[in-house]
Amino acid sequence: MPLKNKSVCLMAFMFFFFSAMTILGTYLPVYLKDIGFSSVEIGWLLAIASVASIIAQPFCAYLSDKYKSIKGTLIVCLGCVVLMACILFQVQSFAVIALLLFIFFCFFSPINPLGESLAQKTAMKENVSFGKIRVWGSLGFAITALVSGYILAAIGIENILYPFLLVITLTLLISFKLSDVNTTDKKATIIDALKMGTDRKFLCFLIFSLLITTTHRTNDHFMGIYIVELGGSESLIGWAIFIGVITESLVFVFGWLWFRRFHELTFIMIGGALYSFRWIGMALIGSPESILFLQLLHGASFGVFYLSAFQYVTKILPKNLLATGHVFFLTVIFGVGGLIGSLAGGVIIDHFGMANLYLCMAMLAAMGTISFIIYRLALVRKKEVTRDSYELKG
Repeated sequence: MPLKNKSVCLMAFMFFFFSAMTILGTYLPVYLKDIGFSSVEIGWLLAIASVASIIAQPFCAYLSDKYKSIKGTLIVCLGCVVLMACILFQVQSFAVIALLLFIFFCFFSPINPLGESLAQKTAMKENVSFGKIRVWGSLGFAITALVSGYILAAIGIENILYPFLLVITLTLLISFKLSDVNTTDKKATIIDALKMGTDRKFLCFLIFSLLITTTHRTNDHFMGIYIVELGGSESLIGWAIFIGVITESLVFVFGWLWFRRFHELTFIMIGGALYSFRWIGMALIGSPESILFLQLLHGASFGVFYLSAFQYVTKILPKNLLATGHVFFLTVIFGVGGLIGSLAGGVIIDHFGMANLYLCMAMLAAMGTISFIIYRLALVRKKEVTRDSYELKG
């Protein structure tokens, strides 16, 4: 298959899978609230989903590197997701939902990081911008967030299964058209993976990223509930997601114009600082409509941070462990971050309220930004990067 056709298939895959992520990530907490669970119970259920992702994502990534087939892993995971979805949304017992969510996310959670790793490999092979492929995921996220908000407002949140099943089935069908891209002939081994996981520079980068992305995942879990609590509807949740992801898409499309002017760490620090300002604004708002304006900062915070961090990680990872490294990175910043955010967020909301949750998030993002400033200065001192250059020196 010509390489340009690989990009087209990946764009379609990204569009529909992110559509499925939108429905599940945005409205699952609202659905769980609707069937009678408290914020703490929802936090525990989302934490179980995060635990599943922490376990399953590195395992699936290692298998993909070992057997040099991301495509095969994606097909198996998507097939299991379709089956599990049909069962999950038919039950309302806390214990049964907890078990089914764990199994469901063991298959669902590896799909995004593996897809993004394949997109990065394809972009490198075709010499195109990763952002130009990844933006189709953002567009799928944005459009589906807007449309699904109206659909679920009309048919009821209890019928979330039907729009989710539609887009995840389309994703499965498209996955058969994907093609693997191998960047090296060297096979991944357990020893290589362990060495990568114990690299000091990589681990520090993950920890500092986690401080910032935990706040992002907390917002993912609870923004929908916050909007409803302030008097907004499901359609307003869709508009909030739509506005945020459109700004993210602009960063992915046009980021290459300025990302080569300075080092990725510079933009990571900018993104972290903007997260802090964004969460302070969320803490001070008094109406659900105000969230729509704050969502304009989503692209400038998440878009800038994520694109820079993913490119930086790609540069420091061994070529034979790109899928493993990419997924390990995403597992930590989104899986572990989601686990911390769901558990701590539910407790803070029940005891102190939403406004205080966002103030805590602002402080955590500020800590991450300061940590990255120190990290950058340490690399400059070791002469691993220059103050302004794009290329790593070591």
